[in-house]
Amino acid sequence: MHNMKPRGTATVEDLLNMPEDGQKYELVHGEIVVSPTGWEHSIIAIKISHILATFLEGHPIGMLGGPDLGVWLSNGNLRSPDVTFIRNEKVPKGVKESAFLESVPDLAVEVLSPSDRPKFVQAKIREFLENRVPIVWLVDPAGKTVIEYRSLSEIKKYSNDDVISAEPVLPAFSCPISRFF
Repeated sequence: MHNMKPRGTATVEDLLNMPEDGQKYELVHGEIVVSPTGWEHSIIAIKISHILATFLEGHPIGMLGGPDLGVWLSNGNLRSPDVTFIRNEKVPKGVKESAFLESVPDLAVEVLSPSDRPKFVQAKIREFLENRVPIVWLVDPAGKTVIEYRSLSEIKKYSNDDVISAEPVLPAFSCPISRFF
């Protein structure tokens, strides 16, 4: 067990000092939370990143971050979506290499792992939406589906045969869901 501070008192420094053990750590309400991932999770996150990166080569309107990018939310939590897209005009200028993203992402993508607890995942999605992330994709490898959240009430489920877009965040982007899996 890692030597962690009492519940609710963890800091960014504590987060930065977590071991490089393949786990993904986030700072949530003063606690360091681990989000273990697996092989399938990683492959799908990379596929989605590749699809978005390829699109952005032809439409250079923003930048992507991977699961190691810490994103500060206005509620004080530091989250790390599996894929983060942010439009160019919101990318901070003169960012230090070690700095976390302090701008609200335009798209956050979360890929489910078998070990994810539904309550934890729903809380994370709610948090992204409450902190003004306009689009959140919840990717389910087991069901081969994507649930798109634009608000807590505007939710759409896509299955393998569907095509997803991300208007107005990614104008002209569309992709068959089957390419994610």
